[in-house]
Order: sequence, then structure tokens, then C-alpha cells
Amino acid sequence: VECHNEHDIKTAAWLFPLYLIAINIFVLPIALAGNIVLGDSTNADLFILALPLTMGHDMLALVAFVGGLSAATAMVIVASVALSIMISNDLIMPVVIRRTSGDASAYSADRSRLILMIRRLAIVLILLCAFAYYRAARHEIPLASIGLVSFAAIAQFAPALLGGMMWRRANA
Repeated sequence: VECHNEHDIKTAAWLFPLYLIAINIFVLPIALAGNIVLGDSTNADLFILALPLTMGHDMLALVAFVGGLSAATAMVIVASVALSIMISNDLIMPVVIRRTSGDASAYSADRSRLILMIRRLAIVLILLCAFAYYRAARHEIPLASIGLVSFAAIAQFAPALLGGMMWRRANA
């Protein structure tokens, strides 16, 4: 939908993997340094903050904290908005349209306020569900293990994803 030029796809084919490598290039050195310097005394999720604090670089730890807070906040906002759009477009609006399909005046009515209200309500419900999960989940589980489970779950889609990308005659 967003691609206006086939040349953009060719650029994305080599630029996106470089982007993924660039954003993850410091993960391994930080993990190794954290294991060497801090060992098991600190949770591995906190290496990015604990390393500068251990070395006496409080300002660097503050910058890392603010950057992480900013990234986490942006991730929550983007994910909540994207999920609310999916919920309104794919779950709720088809039901609303089906129920009003016999009403001729419903087609001429402006539904933008209804869609906006549904999306806002969906955002609130998503955040409430996320908070309930946070309260129900055990706090002893490190974030890295949750990420590993998520990675393993999404890796199950890899064969279908690669097949769809490589096999020209594949369909839904």
C-alpha cells in the first residue's frame, strides 16, 4: 500500500538487514562486558545501566535510562495505536457495517467519530490488559527470557514467511 516505486523495494531489500544489524551491533559487546565485569551479581536486563554506574559514569547511565524510557514509551504508543486500528478495522467495523447494511441513511452518515471512539476505547482496553498481565506475571522472570519465548514463537512463522517471499506462485 505504501510502496509507490519498485525501486524502493530493491533498496529496502539491502537497507533493512543493515538497519537490523546496526541497531543490534552493541548488544553482544554489552552482554559480554556485563558478564565479565558484573557476573551474576546483576540482572542481565540491567547491564546497560549497571555497567556505566559500576565504572562511575553516572551521566552515561542517565542518558541510557532516558533513551530506554523514550524507546519503551514510543513502543507502547505505536503498538497500542496499531492494535487499536486493527481492532476497529477488522473486528468491530465489519459488525457495525453488517448491522447497518439495510439502512440507506447509514451509508451517507459520517462514521469518523464512531471509528475514533472505538479506537480510543480499544487503546484504553489494550493498556488495561497489558497492566493486568504485568500485575499477574511473576516478577522473577527476566525480560530476556520473555523475549526468547517471543522469538521462538515468531520463529515458527519463518517457513511460511520465507516460502511466501521466495516462492513466486505461493498464495494465501
